[in-house]
Order: sequence, then C-alpha cells, then structure tokens
Amino acid sequence: MLPERIDSLFLRLLLAQVLLLGSFVLVFGGLLVVERNQVLAPQFAALLAPQIVETIRSPDREIVPAYGLVSGIHRHAGPPEDFSLQVTALPAVGEFVRELARLGIAVDQVRLNHSEGHARLWIHARLADTEGVWLSGLAATALPHWAPRMTVGMLMLITVIALLSRSLARNLTGPLAQLRERMQAHAESGHQPAALQLSPQAGRAPPELVAIATAYQSLAERLQRNERERALLLAGVSHDLRSPLSRIRLAAEMLPESADNADGVASITRNVDHADRLTASFLEFVRASAVDLDEVVDLVAVAQRAVAGFERPVTELALRAPPTLLLQRAHGLLIERLIVNLIDNALKHGGIPVVVVIAWHGDDAAMLLVSDAGPGLPPGGGGHLLEAFARGDASRNLPGFGLGLAIVQQTVVRLGGQLSFAQEGQRHQVRARLPLRR
Repeated sequence: MLPERIDSLFLRLLLAQVLLLGSFVLVFGGLLVVERNQVLAPQFAALLAPQIVETIRSPDREIVPAYGLVSGIHRHAGPPEDFSLQVTALPAVGEFVRELARLGIAVDQVRLNHSEGHARLWIHARLADTEGVWLSGLAATALPHWAPRMTVGMLMLITVIALLSRSLARNLTGPLAQLRERMQAHAESGHQPAALQLSPQAGRAPPELVAIATAYQSLAERLQRNERERALLLAGVSHDLRSPLSRIRLAAEMLPESADNADGVASITRNVDHADRLTASFLEFVRASAVDLDEVVDLVAVAQRAVAGFERPVTELALRAPPTLLLQRAHGLLIERLIVNLIDNALKHGGIPVVVVIAWHGDDAAMLLVSDAGPGLPPGGGGHLLEAFARGDASRNLPGFGLGLAIVQQTVVRLGGQLSFAQEGQRHQVRARLPLRR
C-alpha cells in the first residue's frame, strides 16, 4: 500500500506496469540463461574430459589445470564437509553429466556449495577401471550464471519499460486528472467552468474517458441552465409580487378606521408584510448567485455595519476583529448579507451572547466565526440546513423561510470559501473561511 501523500491512480498504474513487465523480463532472462547453459554444458564437458581423466588417474596430483576453471580441478578424499546442495536435476548439469558419460566418465553425484566467494561444483566421477573420486572446481560456465553485461542490459531494458509505462499511464490518467479538477472547480464555485479540453492528450485518451467527459459536460450545462431558469423564475415572481402587495397594503391602510374593521386591517397588513419578507428573501437568494464579484471589501467595516444594524448591547452581540481585513473580488452587500444572516440565525435559534470574530487564517484567508450559547446542531445534522427552504425541527414555530443558511452557503461557495459547524465547549460556532485573493 502506497503512503497516502503520494498515492495516486497514475502511480499505481505505473508501478503495476513496471512490476509486471519487470517480472516478465526477469523470468525471460532467467530462461534464456538456462537455455544458454544447456547448450554450452556439453561443449564444456568435452573440453574438461581429458583433464578429469588425468586427475582421476593421478592420485598424487591434488590440482590439475583445466580450461575454463578459475583454479583448476581439485581432487578430494571425500565429499564437501560444509553444506551443499544436490544439483544433478539442473538442466545444464544434466547435459554436462550426460556428455561426460558419453566420453567414458561416469558421474553419479553432483553437488554445489559456496567457496571463496564463488559457487563450487563437486562431482563424484569414476572411469571404467577406477574407483570413484571426488573432484571440484569453480565451474561457473556449467551453472546458471548471470553475467555483468546482462545486468547492465536488464537495467537499461527496465528503464525503457518504465519510461514507456509512464507515458501510457500519463495518457490514461491525464484526462482523468483534468476531469477531476474541473469537477472540483465546479463544486467549489457552483458555476460552470469553460468547456473541458482534454488536449494535448485528448487524441490519445480512451473512448470511455472521452464519453465520461462529454456526459459530464452535458450534465453540468443542464444543471447550469436549470439554475439560471430557477433564478429568473424566483426573481421574476418576487419582483412581480411586490407591486400587488404594495397596492394591497396601501388599500388596507386607506380603509376607514373603525372598531369593526381594525382586526381585519391589521391581519391584512401583517400577512402582506410576511409575503413581502418572503419575496425579499427570494431576491436575496437570487442575488447571492448572480451579483458580480468585482469589489475590494473591508470585511471588518462590513461586519461593524452589520452588527450595528441589530442595535443590541455588547452583552448580547459583540464583535472582535482587527482594524481592517480586505477581501479581493468580493461584493459589499453580499458580504453584509452573509454576516447579517449568520447573526440573525444565531439570535433566533441560539442563545445570547452572540459573538462575531474576524481573524486571519494563515496568510491567504480570513476566518469569519459567529458563536452563540445555544444547543447547536445535532451530530451530522447541519448538512441539510444549507439547502434552500430547509428548516430544523426546533425552528418550526419561529418566523423564517429556510433561506438564511442557504444564502450563506451560496455566498461562501461563490467567494471560494468553506462553511463548517463546530461545538466549542458550551458554545456553537459557524465558521466561514474566505480566501483573501482568488
């Protein structure tokens, strides 16, 4: 398992290809060496046969020089005393033994041990008219042997395989990475980015990836179109309702005052005000997704105006902030509505005192924090409240339309920030992290 900080689909594909092809090359190279040794073993046996015969027939000579052996052929009184392996079944050794038998040298045991940093081959050989004798030599040619030049060649081949595997994996994961970045940008901004271009790898991208990118493009465009149509509908209905509501309120206020119609006039005015607030909330919701973000906004100054608008004593509503903190590419009214909605939500559904804190969050972001003394949200219960017209069970009997946090969420997303909820001790917190520059 790869460490999480470097784990990726590209790296997994690259490692899988390199390991697979590297294993294939190693197996193929090993088989090639074995086949080579099988071909060379009979020739090696023919070259050594005269020296083996001479060694067997010369009991007074412990070492006989021989072609291809580093230190000649050694004669021993018995088998190797240290650990040794029976290697008669090796293909090259079998060919070596059969060729010696054809030349009149019978070998009934072949062993292998490690001596002087090399593999030493031991054979128990005899002639037709002699007893068996133990002989040994550093006979690398008769054994599977990995030459240094093969190591160099193998390293070069693995390097070429790794480069080709990297190119193949990059062609596959490059379009996927572009698609992921596009989806992430769409999720963070809430707006449809420019059409996805898979260049320069689009021509080599698999058809399945091209189909996924095309399907996502179509889905994103359809969602964006639905959002525009919904915003236009809300804005149009809200705007068109305000004129009739104003006329109804004016007509009700112009009715003659009497004991008989006082309650009716008050009821009409109250319901008209309720409907007017609803249309105002619709317009704010639409504005949060449509207004241009082209201003430099002092977050502290906007928060001071928002807090002052509630006309609450500092024991109920307080602001803690640095002298100034500027946001680039923002909108003053949008930021003010964000702060007002958070404070209003805390005063309605939380408990006093409500504290608004503005602080630096690293070098590139500001943290807007609104805390209250209320019970807060149940664990995992805040996600659905960010949707339009969603309301918690505890707020069913309180005035409101379920758009406050939805406007907050939409504003934070448009500003490229993140909204989160937390519980610190006995206080519930809503945190909005806002980047200073985008």
